[in-house]
Amino acid sequence: MASTRRILIGLPAYNEEIALPRLLARIAALPKSPAEAITVVLYNDGSADATLAIAREWQARLPVVILDGVVNKGLGAGLRALVGHAVANAGDDDVLVVMDCDDTHDPAQIADMLARLNDGADIVIGSRYVRGALVQGVPPLRRATALGAAALFKLLHPVRGVWDYTCGYRAYRVGVLKRAARRYGNSLVAERGFACMAELLLKLNAQGARFAEIPLQLRYDQKPTATKMDVGGNVRRLLLLLARWRLRGFDET
Repeated sequence: MASTRRILIGLPAYNEEIALPRLLARIAALPKSPAEAITVVLYNDGSADATLAIAREWQARLPVVILDGVVNKGLGAGLRALVGHAVANAGDDDVLVVMDCDDTHDPAQIADMLARLNDGADIVIGSRYVRGALVQGVPPLRRATALGAAALFKLLHPVRGVWDYTCGYRAYRVGVLKRAARRYGNSLVAERGFACMAELLLKLNAQGARFAEIPLQLRYDQKPTATKMDVGGNVRRLLLLLARWRLRGFDET
């Protein structure tokens, strides 16, 4: 009898008391498969609202693991905690799906991501820059920032099969994360903010990972609260990251 594959849905959460119940309800409504078992892994990044309490309430309805960061440290800390949890607790054939917790990503797209993993990819990215993508409600400055980052990374650090280097909606084969963790140790995710997504992508590419993209369905118009992203600060960190890796290489501990 084939073993059940675990799908860990990683949610970095900071003050998402409005969006979190909506997102968890959508995850709970996903079609069930006897070959797959879904667990939500929520990283609470020092939320000052009811995010943590809501996550605990949902443990009676869904398998929910809570990683409590206590103090707000940013997206990098959340991604590092989620990857670390998967590496320590999941099998090589299990999957870590990381998505935004603000209900702008559609959990129904996880099925397409798993299909691409089954076809041989190690990481599947929800991409804003492939045919069929839908992006609604994103402010013009943020759109321009993401597009500029994608162009710079594609020029300076091209990765086969990748156009979107910074989108936070991804599915990772856990075995690939484990191999990278053995190489990089605690520095696998070292960046604090938005740049951590590009950092992890390029480090996995350096380990020979295979990438695929699906068209992202991004509904920023459904976001119930104002963005928490420091666009200017994140742009500066991305540019510094590009410059550092261009000069010194990114395959370093």
